[in-house]
Amino acid sequence: MTLHRTNDNYMSEAEKLRSKVANRIGDVMGWGNLGGGIIFGIFIMMDGRGITFLEYPVPIGMIILGLLSLLVGKRHGRDSVRPHIYLLNYMLFPLILLYFIEDAATTIWSLTFLYLLMAVTLQSRRMLLYSFVSSMVGLIILMMTAPDQLTVLLGVEDHVIRLVLISVAAVICLSGIYSIKDKEKLLFHYIHKAEETAYLDPFLKIPNRIDFNLYVDHQLKTKQLFLWKLELNQLQSVYDVLGHKRTDELLLMVTRRLKGKLPADTYLAKGEGSTFLAATSSFGREKLETDLKEMLRYLTAPYDLFGHDYQLTFNIGVALSGPDGDSSDELMRHAQFALEQAKLDGINQIVFSSDKLKSSTMSQVQVSEALYQANLDAEFHLVYQPQIELKSNQIVGVEALIRWNHPQMGMISPGLFIEIAEKNGFIVPLGKWILEKACWEVQMLSDSIGRPLKLAVNVSFIQIKQEGFVDEVLHILKKIGFQPDRLEIELTERSLFENRPEDLAKIDALRAKGIRIAIDDFGTGYSSFGILAKVKVDKIKVPRDFIENVDSNQNSQRIVTTIASMADRFQLTCLAEGIERPEENNFLHQLVCQEVQGYYYAKPAMIKQVEEWLSLPREKLTAFVPPDSAEPVSQ
Repeated sequence: MTLHRTNDNYMSEAEKLRSKVANRIGDVMGWGNLGGGIIFGIFIMMDGRGITFLEYPVPIGMIILGLLSLLVGKRHGRDSVRPHIYLLNYMLFPLILLYFIEDAATTIWSLTFLYLLMAVTLQSRRMLLYSFVSSMVGLIILMMTAPDQLTVLLGVEDHVIRLVLISVAAVICLSGIYSIKDKEKLLFHYIHKAEETAYLDPFLKIPNRIDFNLYVDHQLKTKQLFLWKLELNQLQSVYDVLGHKRTDELLLMVTRRLKGKLPADTYLAKGEGSTFLAATSSFGREKLETDLKEMLRYLTAPYDLFGHDYQLTFNIGVALSGPDGDSSDELMRHAQFALEQAKLDGINQIVFSSDKLKSSTMSQVQVSEALYQANLDAEFHLVYQPQIELKSNQIVGVEALIRWNHPQMGMISPGLFIEIAEKNGFIVPLGKWILEKACWEVQMLSDSIGRPLKLAVNVSFIQIKQEGFVDEVLHILKKIGFQPDRLEIELTERSLFENRPEDLAKIDALRAKGIRIAIDDFGTGYSSFGILAKVKVDKIKVPRDFIENVDSNQNSQRIVTTIASMADRFQLTCLAEGIERPEENNFLHQLVCQEVQGYYYAKPAMIKQVEEWLSLPREKLTAFVPPDSAEPVSQ
C-alpha cells in the first residue's frame, strides 16, 4: 500500500463526515447532561419531600458525563474513547427514570427512539445494543411501577405494545447498520482500487510520481532528504529489440534489483518512462554516494531474460533538501538537472546538484523562456562571413550567422541558444526567419553589386523533420526571387546520420531543385564515409579543429590532405574554415581546396560591411582583419 495516507491532512470524506456527526452528538449529550444535571440538582434541593444521600449521584454523574462528552467531542484522535463515554450516557437513562417516573411515562418513548437514531447515525452496533438494553431496562421499570403511581391514562398493555415496537425498531436499526457497513466496505474497496490506479504503477506495483510527491512533501516537514532520479539509458532501443511485454519484464527485474540494493530508509517510486524516483533520509553524501555506486554495479550486471543476456546502463541525479529546495517540485527539478549532467558525463554516472550546476541550468532555463518571448525582428540580426575562392582570391559567397541581443541579458552566444532552441523546438520558427532574412538581404546585396552571390545557411535536423520543410524552403526562394542554385544548405554529420530515410529524401528533393547541400564540420561526426554513401552532397567543410596550426602539425596535415583528396575524388567542393594565420592559408594553397573562410580574411559582419568589402581589389582582401584579430573569437 502506498504511504500517502500517512500524511497528517489525509482523511477520507466519509471519515470526516462521521467524525463531524460524532462531535455534534457529543456536544448535544454533553450540554444536555451538563445542563440537565445542574437543573436536576437544583430540583432535588428544592424538593419538599426531603433530601437523601442516594439522590445526589445521578445529577453529579450527569454533570461529569456532560463534561467528558464535551471533552472527547472537541479533541481529535479520541475515537476509541468517545463510544464508551456516549454509552455511559445511555446507562444513566434508567436511573433518571426512577426519580422522574411520574413525569416520564409519555416522554420515555421519544427519548428511546432518539437514542436508537443516534446509535444508527454513528453506525455503531455496540452503541445500538447498549442503548437498546438501557432503554429496555427503563421501559421494564416503567411497566412495573406505572400502574400504581401514574395519573396518566396509560395501561400496561400500552407499554407492552410500545416495548414490542421498540424491539422491532432496534432490529430494523441493526439491519440498517449492517447494510450501511456492507455498502461502506464495498465503497472503500473501490476507493482502494481507485487509489491503486491513481498512486501505483500498474505493472511494477510500486508508488508512482504522484504518490512520491505526496510522500516527499510529508517527510520534509520533519527531516532532510536526498531525492534522486535514476534513469535507464536507451530504453527505446531496448523496446525496439524486445517489444512491449519483454521490456516490461526487464523493468520488473530492474525494480527487484533496486529493492534489493536500496540504501537504508529509502522510498522507491516509478517515474515517467525509464525513470525511477527515490527519497533517502539524509545520512551523509559520502555514504549515499558509496551506496549508489554499489547499487549501480549490481544493476549493470547482465540480465538473463528468456535465455538471453542484456546489459543495461544507468545514470543518477541527486538533490538535497534545503540547499536544493524545500518541496518535492523543487527537488525533482534540481535532481533532473543533475541527471542531465550525468548523461552528458557518460554512462553509469552519479551527479549531485551544485551551485555551479544550478546556475548553468537556470541560465539555460532563462534563455529557453526568453526565446519564446523574443521579438525576432527587434532582437535578432544576421551577420555574414565571406567565403573566398582561393584560385581567384574573390568573394564568391557568404555564410549567414545568427546573433541575439537580448534587452536584459545582452548578447547571448549562439553556441548556447541554438542548442536550447533545438531542445525546445524554437529552432523551427527561428530557422525559417533566418532563411527568409538571409535570402532577402543577400538578394538585395547581389542586385546592388551587379553579380550573384552564393548564400550558405545552417539548417537543423529538427527543421528537416518538419512536415512541409521542402515546400517551405521553395516558397521562400520563390517569394524573394532567390535562385535555388545560389542557396547552400549546411548540415552536420550528426543530422544526416540520425535522420530517417524519409528525411534524407527531403534533402534529395531540395538538391533536385538545384539547392546545394554541404556537410559542416566534416570528419568530426559518426562516419564521414558512411554519410557520403547515404546522401549526395555538393560540398564538405573542413573544421577549424583540423586547420589550426596545420602548417606545423603533421597529423592535421595528413587529415586535411586526405579530406581534400577525397573531395576531389568525389567531385565535391572543399572549403576550409577557421583560417586565422597566413601560414595556414599558405598551406591550403598547396592542396586541392577550392574555398576558404576565417578571421584571416574577414570576421562575420553586417551586410553593409560585406558590401564595402566587395568593392575592394582582390589583393586587399586580407586587409579585412583588424590588427587585434590574432585573438580567436567564437563565431
